[in-house]
Amino acid sequence: MQTVHLVQHTHWDREWYFTENDSKAILYYFMEDLLDRLEADNTLGPFVLDGQTVVLEDYFDIAPENYDRVRRLIQSGRLQIGPWFTQTDFLVVGSESIARNLLLGKADCDALESRMNIGYVPDSFGQSAQLPMYLAQFAIEHAVIWRGWSEYDVPQTEFIWRSADGSAVTTAVLPMGYGCAKWLPTEVNAAWDALSCILEKQARFSHSQQILLPNGNDQSPFEYAVPTVLDQLNEHQQVYRFERSDFSRYFAALRNEGRPLPEFAGELLSPKYMRIHRGIFSTRMDIKQANAKLEQFLSQRLEPLLSVMWRLGLPYPQHAVNGIWREAMKSHAHDSIGCCNADRVNEMVKARLTSGQEMATQLFELNMKMLAEGIKTRQEGKKLIIFNPLPRARHGRVPITLYTPSPSFRIVDEEGTACTWEILSEDVQDMSVIVQELSNSLTPVFYRKCQLLIDVKHIPACGYTTLVLQEGQEAGFERVEEKIAALENLWLRLTVEQGKIVLFDKRNQQTYADVLRLVDGGDAGDTYNYSPPADDWRVDGEGALKTLSWQRSTLNDRVELSYQIAVPCDLDGRNGRDLTATLDVSMVIRLPHHKPLLDVEVTIHNDVHDHRLQLEIPTGTQETYHYADQPFGLIRRDNTPSAMAHWEQEQWAEAPAALWPMQSLVMMHDDRKGMAIVTEGLREYEIASSADNRLAVTLLRSVGWLGRANMPWRPGRASGMVLPSPDSQMLGVHHCHLALIPMSAGQDDAFWQEVEAWRTPAIAWFDSGSSRFKTNPHAHSFPVAHSVLTWDSALHFSTLKKAEAGDGLILRGWNPGLCSQEHFAPVVSGTATLVTLAETPALERGAEVPPCCPVSWKIT
Repeated sequence: MQTVHLVQHTHWDREWYFTENDSKAILYYFMEDLLDRLEADNTLGPFVLDGQTVVLEDYFDIAPENYDRVRRLIQSGRLQIGPWFTQTDFLVVGSESIARNLLLGKADCDALESRMNIGYVPDSFGQSAQLPMYLAQFAIEHAVIWRGWSEYDVPQTEFIWRSADGSAVTTAVLPMGYGCAKWLPTEVNAAWDALSCILEKQARFSHSQQILLPNGNDQSPFEYAVPTVLDQLNEHQQVYRFERSDFSRYFAALRNEGRPLPEFAGELLSPKYMRIHRGIFSTRMDIKQANAKLEQFLSQRLEPLLSVMWRLGLPYPQHAVNGIWREAMKSHAHDSIGCCNADRVNEMVKARLTSGQEMATQLFELNMKMLAEGIKTRQEGKKLIIFNPLPRARHGRVPITLYTPSPSFRIVDEEGTACTWEILSEDVQDMSVIVQELSNSLTPVFYRKCQLLIDVKHIPACGYTTLVLQEGQEAGFERVEEKIAALENLWLRLTVEQGKIVLFDKRNQQTYADVLRLVDGGDAGDTYNYSPPADDWRVDGEGALKTLSWQRSTLNDRVELSYQIAVPCDLDGRNGRDLTATLDVSMVIRLPHHKPLLDVEVTIHNDVHDHRLQLEIPTGTQETYHYADQPFGLIRRDNTPSAMAHWEQEQWAEAPAALWPMQSLVMMHDDRKGMAIVTEGLREYEIASSADNRLAVTLLRSVGWLGRANMPWRPGRASGMVLPSPDSQMLGVHHCHLALIPMSAGQDDAFWQEVEAWRTPAIAWFDSGSSRFKTNPHAHSFPVAHSVLTWDSALHFSTLKKAEAGDGLILRGWNPGLCSQEHFAPVVSGTATLVTLAETPALERGAEVPPCCPVSWKIT
């Protein structure tokens, strides 16, 4: 006889086609009903509150008087919460964000003295290969998932899932989803009729005699009568034994069976039984970029700076920083960050991210201001603080914005040695919008606003150095400004030949023809899925190049290109082959004199509907696989999913198209050539079918519907709601930033150093002597240069932050590549102890860090 574990729950979308305000209103009455019924009948429960504590945060916001009622039910085990703060996406959201999600969820559970110790992920649009690692770091040994599994990955729905670092969790799949047993009849015969079909499907791929029966659905009220009906069914049939259960009891029963489970390693992105919605990686790219910017700013700029300032004696606003993280995570759920929402909801998602960026930026500015106030330099002038979040000293080119009334200036270090710099751009700035006390001035004050790139020779590890701007003096070096006909340094040469960009790598004599090719095609999809039109007409930038300008400056060669691409104005125009609209695109490509990479900025003026704009880059290889980064690691993927050959015959829920997520990096290479692309906030790429294996990075996707039905790659019903979503057409001006790194020796140390240097630049701040907000002076004195710690490791930097408890700092790095890296402790003033992502003591590691593995140190 098979045992059926009834798990009663609700799946709580905070927002979707409705707003968080709508969900809070219904949450009030949902919780009132749930609490009343659990308190009135002690035989009911446990009830799973969707594995995310944000539901309680929302509820206590509107019903704080019920805190003690909720707490009693949680502590008695009848209301199960956590382990997440929000049910986060795992493919678009950043690695540090996922760690903080579990960390803040743990804090909420600790405050209420109970946590559901199950990695419950009921509705994420695909499963990251790193999920077992995250759960293991928080001492969670079991996972329950839905989307992404099929028997092509692992033949049973119960298995041991391993991450590349060796972490493993026992995993159970909900093959028919978390809502498979919603709204069960409360009459015995009708319930049996419904359950017979449900349980047959649930058990189809089961490896055991244990079957999960999730009873609940989206924003679904408590089906309090179901347990009694199942008790009655136990007396009327001998096929199943129904139990009032929870996930922990299910896994205990699974373990007690003693059957060895199959093992699996990798990501789960199969859309055979459930839709993965691969279009979400590029829907509302502006929101994806805003989220990536905030994530990086918090973990790799603000928190490291606050850590340095805290060690120098200033307060660390930990609650404020965690508050920014919490608000950001409310935008990280699969619908929210997937942007498959009503336009009003997308506005709110973006507003939260924008609000968080504003506060984070102001905290950064104020701490830089206080730092500058405490520094006394030997050189006269205005201070420039150069901050390096990386735990190793660096020499780098650092961008900065200066405001000066002077036609000439120089920048010197503490010894008076002039620094080399170049002006990237210049404008005129009304200083009354920068300096508060000038806002009421009768006379406008205009300064030069100069975007500079400064060559800084030595920036301490996890610390800063100070330069000085001396106005009215000559630069102190010979500035270079000359016209050229190609970008060229010791390693690379870039030319434009017959309107096409050609890149030559001198190291291996490899030519990459038609680099950075703009390709625009139709998109007949919705906010969930890209859908190619039945007869797509793809238009590229050939013949559309209108202006070309070359310049050699002191630190970079630069070429500026502008395109006017004649395109159809919408799907009807594309079907009729009518070029009635123009897509204006400008591109600035910089080749640093000291590095073998191209820095690329793209600006798009989009007035076109229902299309997708991609940037294609040849790799010059014939490999059948490629690599992309995932949270805290790298993953290998086949260029063409094998299931594309049979998905239609097997009637999959969605085509397993070669549209893939990345954190910021995708590359294809062999031992002597290849190409890597690193992006700021662009999350989607495709492998374009061509002889030279082109990587196609999506810059922009424009669609006008939240959901649509009967699409070629997603047949059947509409996903979500069939609602217009005009804002998702992405009309207006959009900016993209990426780097191209030609590869000549595979993934060697030099390559990974270039990747990290581009992804995590040093940061400069200009002390103009005045600021938007006034603060009283503090009594602290700070050195001209300072370093908190040094960790000269090949691991990539993730964060430096204050520990959640106590007076320590948390330093984290991770192995980005395919090979194990040497493991050693950072050099600190104090004691460094290994901890987990949960900031609990970790087991001592061996001499090496495996791939896809984060390493965290607590420094006290």
